[in-house]
Amino acid sequence: MKKKGFTLIEIIMVTAVMGIVMLMFSPLISAFIGAQDRLYNQSKVDSRLNEVVEFIKRDVRNARSDSNLGGKPVGVFINKDGDDKEDDLSDEGTTGKKIIIYTTDLNGDPKYVQYALEDNKLKIKIENDFDSNLTGGTTILSDVEIGEFKYKDKILLFHFKIDIPERLEGKDGKKDKIRNEVRDVGITRINLE
Repeated sequence: MKKKGFTLIEIIMVTAVMGIVMLMFSPLISAFIGAQDRLYNQSKVDSRLNEVVEFIKRDVRNARSDSNLGGKPVGVFINKDGDDKEDDLSDEGTTGKKIIIYTTDLNGDPKYVQYALEDNKLKIKIENDFDSNLTGGTTILSDVEIGEFKYKDKILLFHFKIDIPERLEGKDGKKDKIRNEVRDVGITRINLE
């Protein structure tokens, strides 16, 4: 009686053919995994940036004019003296690292919402009284590489660029695999002032 089974040569041939097939498809598998990773990380970055943009849009659209902000609803503050403590209301069209928005809460009580760039973080702080030197707050966006605010012609413009992990860097060290910034978003509303 003859035994049924595979010979050693048949097993070696099948293994070799499967190895060649895997070598042919490994770049495709690697590219697919890389694309999935980029899509996932792009989604995370977009979500973080969109959330911050929606916070700021909400506050600007609910803004009211206030004498503490020069009769404007939004005050952009810059550091004119070079120290970390004193902030001055900027002239029209000047860029700054802090905005204070005068608005009201659901009960109609006045509040000042501050967005400030401190230590590579965008922070929010809400106070009932005006103070141009407010510091601290809750971090809503971390790893901010570049950020600035500008209020001009009843439009608030801002730009944020966040630092992304090194593993997402593209060719030659450029971080071009995913979009990591919100550039010149303009927010206004009719009859803002």
